[in-house]
Amino acid sequence: MESSQSIDSVRYHKLMSVLDRSLAAVVDKFKLDDLREVFPDLAREIPGKLASCHEQVSSYIRNSANSDFQAILMQYEMSEKLASLDKLVKEAAQRKLAGEDRPIPSLSPESINRNRSVAIKRAELARLKERLEQVRQENTQSLTELRQQRSALTAEHTRLQNSIAFVDSVSDNF
Repeated sequence: MESSQSIDSVRYHKLMSVLDRSLAAVVDKFKLDDLREVFPDLAREIPGKLASCHEQVSSYIRNSANSDFQAILMQYEMSEKLASLDKLVKEAAQRKLAGEDRPIPSLSPESINRNRSVAIKRAELARLKERLEQVRQENTQSLTELRQQRSALTAEHTRLQNSIAFVDSVSDNF
């Protein structure tokens, strides 16, 4: 629902005007003469129906685009936001006329650098966390491979000991 404030919004009315002009420009590109050139037989045989089809397509394009645009305006609550912006601009103009013009404090270079360094540090922290996770995964994989190799070596060691014990027992019998 639109409030009475949003109906009076200058920016909202300008936005709607731009929409209307844009749609008109697009629809004006779709000319009946061009359609007649594309379908010359239909233009000769049933010119009234071709003109009617042209009007229907033009109307459909305009209504469909307008409907989509209105849905976007509602989704982002543009009428309320533009009305709020109009109100802020009006209040600022009134303050300026009343001499309540307050200067905007300037940011110090230290403050700007501090804010920039925070962003850089956050990005670096995210990169390091990602790299740490990769190293952890590599370590887990390497540990699994090491355990498998240890198991294989233990089995090989046991076979060698059994072979040596067998050779010793055979040599003792000779």
